[in-house]
Amino acid sequence: MTLDELLKATARTLYLSAKIMPSKTRKAFCCGYLLCRAADSIADTGLIEAGLRLRLIKDYPRIIQTQDAKLLSAFFAAVPRGAKMHAAEQTLLNNIDICLKAYNALPPAHRDMILDVAGAVCSAMERDLSYFPAENYRLIKALPDAAQTIAYCDEMGGEPGAFWARLLLDGKKNDDFINNGRAVGRALQITNILRDLPADAAIGRCYLPLTDLTAQNLLPQDLLNKKNYKKLRPVIFKWINFGVENISAAPDFMAKIPRMQLGARAAVAWPVLWSLDTLLLLAKAKNLLDKKRRVRISKTTIWLTIFLSPLFCCSNFIFRLLVNYKAGKVKKIIKTAPRGLSIPQS
Repeated sequence: MTLDELLKATARTLYLSAKIMPSKTRKAFCCGYLLCRAADSIADTGLIEAGLRLRLIKDYPRIIQTQDAKLLSAFFAAVPRGAKMHAAEQTLLNNIDICLKAYNALPPAHRDMILDVAGAVCSAMERDLSYFPAENYRLIKALPDAAQTIAYCDEMGGEPGAFWARLLLDGKKNDDFINNGRAVGRALQITNILRDLPADAAIGRCYLPLTDLTAQNLLPQDLLNKKNYKKLRPVIFKWINFGVENISAAPDFMAKIPRMQLGARAAVAWPVLWSLDTLLLLAKAKNLLDKKRRVRISKTTIWLTIFLSPLFCCSNFIFRLLVNYKAGKVKKIIKTAPRGLSIPQS
């Protein structure tokens, strides 16, 4: 199995973006994503005891860097085989050696970038495993306040966004470009948090702040009852707006990528536009607590975005118009939310 095949099995839309990335950054991006995704699979599976998961995640950046035989042996021994794990996650964990071989073949600068982003996401996963209850406790715990939710979005989304920006800079320095990449990453992460709300609640986790829930007379445990969605909706709208505010950095991010690098520009534009499409569906959704109705953009939306790429990838002006148009549609809906919850500052 190749790195490409692993990515295709693991990430539906990201695979499409990766296919058109510049060749000198594509392998590093794919490798970094898959290594971080493997850590996430370990951290989230209830098939491994929580204490062992925590130890594996603590060791994970060192596993990548040193590929120590004892650490690798412990990692593979912990991976459940023949159990009811998602097929893509099982495939990725069973083939982590492919990712490590690809990592070894990268230039030192790219390896350092991957270690940095893996360290950041593993730090967030460590706190998850230490803070949230074990899955079999049947209790739900929320992050304490908005600052913690933003910090989580920063580590799990912002740092990968900064990683992508550094790859595109290829050794050059541009803090504004990196900060814009970080903001886009935060937006993608809050989109995932809102979309995965019922699935996370089912394993005892809520990444929305407890302070927001209590302001609506809700407790984390109330997220298990989809009848409580009406009370939760102002909280959802607040964090959808957080996503829209952060993704507004995308046009400035795109403008710094040379027009001749159409592959890199498309690889940035597609996730941004698909995230805005998802945020619109989240805003329109009748009940995000209904786990049977997980929000997901259609294949038609995906292929229409790809088909129209020449229009917005060749023009910074058109891309900005498109982002503003889609963001405006989301904001028009969330303006109907009851007042009282302030928009968090990232």
